[in-house]
Amino acid sequence: MSAPIAKSQFTFELPNLTYVDASLEEANFRAPLPASKPHGLRAAIAAFQAWRQKQAAIAELDMMTDRELTDIGLTRADVHRVFNDNYNADVNDRMAA
Repeated sequence: MSAPIAKSQFTFELPNLTYVDASLEEANFRAPLPASKPHGLRAAIAAFQAWRQKQAAIAELDMMTDRELTDIGLTRADVHRVFNDNYNADVNDRMAA
C-alpha cells in the first residue's frame, strides 16, 4: 500500500531574490571617520589597541608559509612593509581624498 502523491509535491521553484548579498558587493576601502578624535587616556587606549591589532596581524602573516604569502601577493620581506606608513603613502593619500 502506498500513499497517494499529488503532482504539486513534485514541483520545485527557485526563490525570487530581490536583493544583493552584501558579501558580494565591492569592499568599501574608506574607513568611516570618527565623530571626534579621542583625547587623553582614550587616545592612549585607542593607540595601544591599534598597535596590538597591528602586531597580531604581523604575527599571523609571519606564521604563513612562503607559498601562502605568494598566494596573496607578498614575500617574506614584504610582511613588515605592509604596515609601514612610509611605504603606503600613496594608499593613504587615496583613502584621504
